[in-house]
Amino acid sequence: MTIGGEVGLAIYIFPLVMAAISDLHSLRIPNWLTAALAAAFPPVALLFGHNVDWLSHFAAGIAVFAGAAALFAFGFMGGGDAKLLAATALWTGLGQLLTLLVFTALAGGLLALFMILLRHPVAQASFLATVRRLPSFAQKNTPIPYGIPIAVAGILMAPSLGFLV
Repeated sequence: MTIGGEVGLAIYIFPLVMAAISDLHSLRIPNWLTAALAAAFPPVALLFGHNVDWLSHFAAGIAVFAGAAALFAFGFMGGGDAKLLAATALWTGLGQLLTLLVFTALAGGLLALFMILLRHPVAQASFLATVRRLPSFAQKNTPIPYGIPIAVAGILMAPSLGFLV
């Protein structure tokens, strides 16, 4: 990977990591993070890209935003999660969109399973014995911080983003 590719990779990964941390701590993903992720795509692609299919990337971002906005409207997804997923899809393009969505679903399923297990009294006692503090999402009726699986999926996609190599 070239120095430019490493810079592009850092510009892509930093907002994803920050969004996951923010969602873990506050169940909120700041708009500036998703805006930074989306706004960084064109200049990074122009500076470090190799024949970027602009239509594919913008179509992926718009399609995911439309679908995620519908899920948000019906209460199935948070607004920050919808925007983060759309911004991440912008980076992957249509050709890798299905992989991004599958990775997100798998990481989300693992996180949901972990949360279910952590909400069991025996698991909570064990966790408290070692860590001495339960994470906020261990409380019943706390929503899943879905920014975490979106960020994990986005980071897993990083090696396949051809314009970053």
